[in-house]
Amino acid sequence: MNYMKRALFYVKRKMSKSIILGITFFMIGNLVLVGLGISNAAENAKQITRNKMRAVVAYEMDYETFWKDMEKLESDEERNAFSQNMPRVDNEKVKTMMSDERVAGVNQLISAVAYSNGFENVPVGNENKKNEGGSGGVSIDAVTGVEYVYQESNLLVMANAYPNMIEFLDNTFTLQEGRMYTQDDIDNSNRVAVITKELAEQNGLRVGDTIKYTMFQGSQLEEYKTTMGISEDDCIMEVEIIGIYTTINDVDPNSEQFDWMAPYESPKNAILVPLTAHADFSYNLISKVYDYFEKTGNTAMIEGQDRPTLNDYLNTNKATFLLKNANDIHSFVDDNKSNEETYIKFNSNEKEFNELAKPLDSLSFFANVIVWIVALNAIVIISLVTALTLKTREFEIGVLLSLGVSKVKVVLQLFTELLIIGLMGFTLAVASGSLIAGQIGDLVLDYQQNNVDEEIETDTNYSWIGDQSYFTEISQDELLQNYHVSINPILILEIYGLGILVVFVSILIPSAMIMRLNPKRIMLS
Repeated sequence: MNYMKRALFYVKRKMSKSIILGITFFMIGNLVLVGLGISNAAENAKQITRNKMRAVVAYEMDYETFWKDMEKLESDEERNAFSQNMPRVDNEKVKTMMSDERVAGVNQLISAVAYSNGFENVPVGNENKKNEGGSGGVSIDAVTGVEYVYQESNLLVMANAYPNMIEFLDNTFTLQEGRMYTQDDIDNSNRVAVITKELAEQNGLRVGDTIKYTMFQGSQLEEYKTTMGISEDDCIMEVEIIGIYTTINDVDPNSEQFDWMAPYESPKNAILVPLTAHADFSYNLISKVYDYFEKTGNTAMIEGQDRPTLNDYLNTNKATFLLKNANDIHSFVDDNKSNEETYIKFNSNEKEFNELAKPLDSLSFFANVIVWIVALNAIVIISLVTALTLKTREFEIGVLLSLGVSKVKVVLQLFTELLIIGLMGFTLAVASGSLIAGQIGDLVLDYQQNNVDEEIETDTNYSWIGDQSYFTEISQDELLQNYHVSINPILILEIYGLGILVVFVSILIPSAMIMRLNPKRIMLS
């Protein structure tokens, strides 16, 4: 321990040198503290925002690429054939990925608009406004040729391939009575449904009751039954209510679309059914319609269409996985990249999120560059100062070596001297940096926002009715609100750790010089 005492004595004896080195460490510490503070604040803001967002990954149809490739085709026949062969998500791949321990739930949904049969939908609240402008209009049915008054769909049927729906897991939906349909209900195509509390109260419905809905409005339904000879059971879906749920989703009375919103667009009019039951019903109905056109020779209505199959209604254009942790998104996508196909890709909303986070990424990058530049300059300066002072300390080093002190302990003494001064400088830097880091970080962010006017580009969305995006929508302002530069214990440890590293590297060159010294030659000279 004698080398530590000698180091402390030397620091006290050479006070002017110690003060100069201390000021150097102090300035280095402040710059490093601000740089690391800004970098950590930027990364923390991104992580906090990510944690607030749904940890979802979509395995979906890449419509943008698909349509672009179709537009490259020269003839209408090629484009029609290309469109008819639109790929769908592979159910077996979805099932395999669903078994991943990182997955909490999955939505492989088909959503369809429908008409209630024998019960009323929940009013949207815009009925008076719509009545003022006149409701409905006369249309001619393409199949029967009969005129009918157009009526808006008033139900949205949400058919999922799995019982663990994302909405129940993230508390968007909450089961109030009864139960959700199970995997057994799905496997057996049971005609069961879970409806909203508002829809149940509107019609006095309870668990155990049955409701009916159809894909055609009243006047159309009768014509279809009469013209095509389709039975009522083929046209009308009857389901047993097994559960009643509430939803936090609702219509926005202040939106531009509210005045003309259709009843099926209200979340209160959504009915949850197993995908298999919905597929069986749809396949049976459309197959008989197809048979009718084929039998009557009305091939224009089915031109270019293959005979429907059950898989046509079981396969979807998207499967959305809810993960247990947002930090697993990248690893989940990377581990399942082999499941991607030409037009079926993973989408974790990274492009949009990264666009929003560009100001923070830029801050983090430049802050890290500053830290490394400061650290490298510190190493060069301190190494140079230490090496130059060795010339004036040759006699002292020679005496120590002649007395039997090992060269290693001489090096340790020099290291301890720098470490004592460095720790004092960095301690003062922590005290002053804590006061200025936050202000400098905010000024840098404000400067960048005021001088960079960049339009955020997002992908074009191609979606069907009822097709939902489960990505949490955020704005850049919401992201930047989480940016706060603060000094915490971990950051302080990083500062001291970097300081020790700088001192260690700085002493390497002087150490090499000491190892070459010959004590006898030093004393003779």
